[in-house]
Amino acid sequence: MIRLAIISFEHVHAPHYLQGLKEIDGVSVAAVAEPEDRRLEAHSSLLQGIPRYTDYKRMIEAEDLDGVIVCSANSRHKEIVIECARAGLPVLCEKPIATRTADAREMLAVCQAHDSALVICFPTRFSPALHQAREVLRQGSLGKPLAVSATNRGMMPGDWFVDPELAGGGALMDHTVHVADALRWLFEAEFTRVFAHAATRLHQTPVEDVGLVTLEMSNEVFVTVDTSWSRPNRSFPLWGDLCMRIVGTEGVLDVDVVPWTLNQYSEEAGKHLVTARDGDLNIRLLTAFVQSLSGQSTLLANGVDGLRALEVVEAAYKSLESRNPVAL
Repeated sequence: MIRLAIISFEHVHAPHYLQGLKEIDGVSVAAVAEPEDRRLEAHSSLLQGIPRYTDYKRMIEAEDLDGVIVCSANSRHKEIVIECARAGLPVLCEKPIATRTADAREMLAVCQAHDSALVICFPTRFSPALHQAREVLRQGSLGKPLAVSATNRGMMPGDWFVDPELAGGGALMDHTVHVADALRWLFEAEFTRVFAHAATRLHQTPVEDVGLVTLEMSNEVFVTVDTSWSRPNRSFPLWGDLCMRIVGTEGVLDVDVVPWTLNQYSEEAGKHLVTARDGDLNIRLLTAFVQSLSGQSTLLANGVDGLRALEVVEAAYKSLESRNPVAL
């Protein structure tokens, strides 16, 4: 039996991960670490029978664990990942890997020194549509890829996501990394130049809620990414609008990365209702992480992938400050 623990319920995906782990054969959720009662109150039935710790350090000392999933606010990733690495635990860490590339590099160094695997939550790698797009590109039927127009929009998540110290930024930090990792994986190419526009237009927050990032890649592909928190707040999902139009010399490819099977946007219920079992990318991500503990999975994004995506975001913020393109 694989024994996993979740550190923090700050991230909105934590309850989903917990439910998903319960559905994977051979996995036991050994414990949860979360200091704030308010973050667990709505999930009492889901947490029933699972030991709860207020101090994650005590948890990793007391429990016999095979790995951990880190779902804290972005700025807390560094400390938690380093503590887990020193304990020899494999880590699945929510994206972005950190809020600064210097922190990400330190995390990687510690993980390498302690031979502790670091995996980043980039579920887009498990999208069947993205895999088919990669095959089309490899076959050459699209010709030479020229440009990509991408979106990764969502609703404004609130809470610590709009705290610049805890999140490291706003919509640019929240959504750029998913597209950056997907494109690196899709083209097997790196980003070379970044230019960004961002502003606060839709919500009263101390961070940007709309953003447009323009990228150049080493394979000469130009990319634009709309990362805005621009979807309706009551009924649309927090995340799930990751789409790409890939233009080549011989055709055009439209990719919808998130394979939901049924979406219902209910104003009466005031929320997004989704039915997606086999098409749930987070379940596929969790399953792959479990398989990786025995060396079975190769699709996962590692710490270096997390660093590369964060480099794009950091360059985007530098571009905002200078109002000029930034080379990577």
